[in-house]
Amino acid sequence: MINEIRLTISFLSRLPIGGSGDMRHTTRYFTVVGYLSGFLYMFLKGISSNLLWQILSIVIGFYFFDLFHFDGLLDTFDGFFYQGDEKKRMEIMSKGNIGPFAVFFAFFFCAAYLYAFVKTEAIALIYMGVFGRFSMNILMNISRPAKEKGLGSLFYPYDTKNTFWSLAFTAPLIFNLKFYLASITIAFLAALIMKLLTEKKIDGYTGDVLGATCLLSQLFIISVPIFLEK
Repeated sequence: MINEIRLTISFLSRLPIGGSGDMRHTTRYFTVVGYLSGFLYMFLKGISSNLLWQILSIVIGFYFFDLFHFDGLLDTFDGFFYQGDEKKRMEIMSKGNIGPFAVFFAFFFCAAYLYAFVKTEAIALIYMGVFGRFSMNILMNISRPAKEKGLGSLFYPYDTKNTFWSLAFTAPLIFNLKFYLASITIAFLAALIMKLLTEKKIDGYTGDVLGATCLLSQLFIISVPIFLEK
C-alpha cells in the first residue's frame, strides 16, 4: 500500500519519491495526493494576503501538482472547440501545441482561478485538491478511454472499487458537511458533463480530458464559499 501511494504521488506530482506497484491501483489513492496539493496551497495562501504572493502561491502549487493537469486543460480547449471531425480533434490534442482556443480560454480560466483563490476560504483549498482529483475517479468509472494507447488508457479497465477507495479517503472532510456535499456534487457534475462532451467529441476520455476535469472541478469548488456569501 505504501509503495502504491508513493507511486501515485510520483505520478500525479513533481515529487519524485519513487514507489512501485500496479498503475491501475494508483487511482484509489488520487484523493490522497489531493490532500498534499490542498495543504500546500492552504499553507502558501496563509503566509501573506499580498496579491503578488497569492499569484506566486498558485505558481508554486501548479509547479508541484497542477501543471500536468493544466497542459491537459489547454489541449482539451483546443480539441473540443475545433469545428472539424473527431480524428482531427484527436490529432490536435495529441500534438499538444498551444492553439488560439487554448490561449483565449486559458486566459479567462487563469483570471477566474486567481480571483477565486484570493477570495476563497483557506480550508476550501483542501476540498479543491481532494475532490478535484476525485472527479477523475468518477469520470474513469462512468466513461471509457477514447484510444487504446496513452495516459487515458493507462488505468483501463478501471476497477469501480478504486472509486470507493478514493471516496473513503475523503471521510475526514465530512466535518464540514455543507462544503463536503457541495464539493462532491461538483466533482460528480464535472465528471458527468465531461463524459457527455467527450463521448460526443472524441468518443471517450483521454489523459488530457482527465486533467481538464480535475482543474475545472477545482475552480468551481474554490468558488463555493464566494457564492455562499452572496
